[in-house]
Amino acid sequence: MNMESYTREFKGSELKTPFDQMRANAMINAGHDDRGLSVLHFNICAFLNQGRRNDIHYILKLWAIEPINKNAQKFRKYPEAGYNALLKRITILEKSLSKHRNIGYWFTKDAAAEMRNALEKEMQNLSPNFLQGERKTA
Repeated sequence: MNMESYTREFKGSELKTPFDQMRANAMINAGHDDRGLSVLHFNICAFLNQGRRNDIHYILKLWAIEPINKNAQKFRKYPEAGYNALLKRITILEKSLSKHRNIGYWFTKDAAAEMRNALEKEMQNLSPNFLQGERKTA
């Protein structure tokens, strides 16, 4: 296992306690399958109840780009396929969250927009020429 994913410090956030950090790491490493979405739903609700929307937005942005961090070489080699796969991943989460009764519509839309922005920024850093021209509007 990659120990780096368990030792994040979450600087600049309110994720100070070991339990919050453990919960955040579980969310960031969750997949977009049924089990991963369940982990995300459960933990998002816990953070929303505590009134910590900034933290949950921060965690979801990290979740959106985590596959790039785990395999940057693959994303450099196939940037368009990677970008499309991560957009699909974000869309799956957005649809899943919109069906959840305890998570509001505006939160879901805002979180999805922030995840897309984080993805575009990360792809721009990874492959500066990728998001030029027509890809910028996708």
